[in-house]
Amino acid sequence: MKRLKAVTAAFLACATLLSLTGCFGFKVIDDEDVFYDALDNAAKIDKDETRHEKNVTLDGDKVQYYITASDGDNFYTYIRYKKADDALDRFDDFYEDFEDLKDDGEFEGSSTMSYGKTSGSVIFNGELEGNTAIGFYRTNQYFYDDTEIFGGVYVNANVYIEAYSVNGSKRDKEKITNFLKELKFPKP
Repeated sequence: MKRLKAVTAAFLACATLLSLTGCFGFKVIDDEDVFYDALDNAAKIDKDETRHEKNVTLDGDKVQYYITASDGDNFYTYIRYKKADDALDRFDDFYEDFEDLKDDGEFEGSSTMSYGKTSGSVIFNGELEGNTAIGFYRTNQYFYDDTEIFGGVYVNANVYIEAYSVNGSKRDKEKITNFLKELKFPKP
């Protein structure tokens, strides 16, 4: 009987560990070419249509590589920081903003939020109430009218990634979904 309890406890511990790693089950995109390939394959955005820089300082933090791109209502950001703490700080700001929006009833829809020592994600598909601000990296946006947002914000180690659509069409949302599939990231 003791052996059965020990086996059961070990099984439950493993299942819990697997479920936690499943939440953070996306890899670090430490090669910018992976991001470029996903942009090209899913959104048909070529490298020369992006804004990108190497070895720069953004908001006082050292960045090894920075990419932004947009396509109509869709926005994509890749930042590979020199230090993982800087990427986590950037993510933490967004995470707290989004959590406040949910707590205040200013976001309606589905969302999944996870945050660990070295990785996290905020995945969303819903509507922001009018007169609401949200701090995406690319731009702190203030929405005067009710606004649909679809996509996600991710961090793993020293890499911070955003892929989202603002008032996007069905096709725009498909591009975001396909982009996240290319990266093997969780999607809305």
